[in-house]
Amino acid sequence: MRLSDSTHFRSSRPDGRQTASMAAHMEYLRHLKPRLALPEDMTPEDFPAWREKVREKVRDLILLPEETPQPAPVLLDRVQRDGYAVEKWELYPNDWTAVPVLLLLPDGADPEHPVPCVLCQPGSNHSKELLAGEPLLDRPTCRVNRYPERNCMAKHFAKNGMAAIAFDNPAIAETALDTEKPGESGETARFHMCFGLIQSGLCYAGITVANLLKGLELAKSLPMIDSGRIGVSAHSLGTYPAAFLALLSEDVRAVVFNDFICDERIRYVAITEEDEDGMRHNTGNIHEIPGLWLWFGIQDVLAALAPKPLAINEGGAWDVRQVIRRGYVLAGAEEMLQETHYPKYADPASRVWDGPMPDRGLSFEEFYDRSYVDIPDHSFRAEPSLRLLRRAFRLE
Repeated sequence: MRLSDSTHFRSSRPDGRQTASMAAHMEYLRHLKPRLALPEDMTPEDFPAWREKVREKVRDLILLPEETPQPAPVLLDRVQRDGYAVEKWELYPNDWTAVPVLLLLPDGADPEHPVPCVLCQPGSNHSKELLAGEPLLDRPTCRVNRYPERNCMAKHFAKNGMAAIAFDNPAIAETALDTEKPGESGETARFHMCFGLIQSGLCYAGITVANLLKGLELAKSLPMIDSGRIGVSAHSLGTYPAAFLALLSEDVRAVVFNDFICDERIRYVAITEEDEDGMRHNTGNIHEIPGLWLWFGIQDVLAALAPKPLAINEGGAWDVRQVIRRGYVLAGAEEMLQETHYPKYADPASRVWDGPMPDRGLSFEEFYDRSYVDIPDHSFRAEPSLRLLRRAFRLE
């Protein structure tokens, strides 16, 4: 059945109530005022206190696992490439888990010449090997190879004088169960894992951040890495955990957010013009952070990163980008925010939807059009990422 706002999501009752539960909840969400959204009347003097409140609420919401004493990371292997080395390490975030990562070190990095380091989190089912430009592992869930020349973000950084630590997303690539058939990427087992996480008081984003924190510890422990110049870069699914990490840790000095900016609450209520079986606003429980919408959207989290250097590489809707820019203005750091759009929307004349996003009556295509998204071209953007990091790490 084709759903529509006028037929299925509008009340015909005098009191405006809905008997359809989903329609009623969507109306509630349209009227919801997130408790820690960046206030319109925020002053520069009040901004630091608001930022601290957002930081503490992020810590609560992502349900970080309890920290316990663990062994130091272990170096498993090292191979030399043209201009850099690739080391395989294991990290130990808890009593049961071993997290494999790849550390790329530029030639010449040593304790006398320490280099900056970037933690690299991939998109949904990309592997750390893809990020590092290394041969993919011969396992069913390790063969995704989309835009290999673009998405090898860790290799881009190593080739430009920075160390890089490449991760797998939890339950994907080398961290998957390997139950999938060739051509599948691990989503089925990952969704099942997330059910268990949520039922046990955890969530996927929190597990990802816990792994990143262990990678941050590794970077800080190595004498050939400058602990005062550590950043985080992420693509697609990895972007929320990267933003959370940067907000929680002062050791992260720069952030690359390689996705478009979107208020997920508004996306959920705005897309009403779809077939019933096509209304999948959330692509799986890997994205679920219980209670997030009650407090803020990702635009508020990114605004709270100010004054840290931040690159937004694939644009987003006008209104959410204005929230981030307002945060950087309040922090006196507007020049630290770098916005880049998809090539399709690089010309300002092509961005014709500046203004508030409608909160109903859109199809998926209309929502993405108004968000200036070019879905087939979704990939890591090396040029703006390197531009921001070179400036942040004083490599120019």
